Amino acid sequence: MPLSEELLDIARAAASRLDLSADLRFAPTFALAEEVCGDEYEQMLQLLHEDEVFAPVDLERQERDVEAIKDALTDDQQELVEDLVDNQSRHVWLQQEAAFHLGLAVGLRLAELGRSPRPPR
Repeated sequence: MPLSEELLDIARAAASRLDLSADLRFAPTFALAEEVCGDEYEQMLQLLHEDEVFAPVDLERQERDVEAIKDALTDDQQELVEDLVDNQSRHVWLQQEAAFHLGLAVGLRLAELGRSPRPPR
């Protein structure tokens, strides 16, 4: 299982690329962070995918499975499957947004307290 410290090292590298200057008028969104820090985000996902507890996510397989299920259903039932898939995608996106903003808030709180998020070695 990847160590939290390994993930934090990658996250810190990504965070250093974001504009968090004092004159910033809004917190960056997850979408902006993903755009600016896409490489680091992919590194973190890859590290998590290598975890023995979780199997890698195979989006192509997922799409094939959804299409196979839809092919076996009536038109009305196919719409239900499409609605379910769309809703699940929105759910995952909202979870990512929430996790990103919680991480940002924790980092800002630590900065206010004058603490480094990295434990001393």
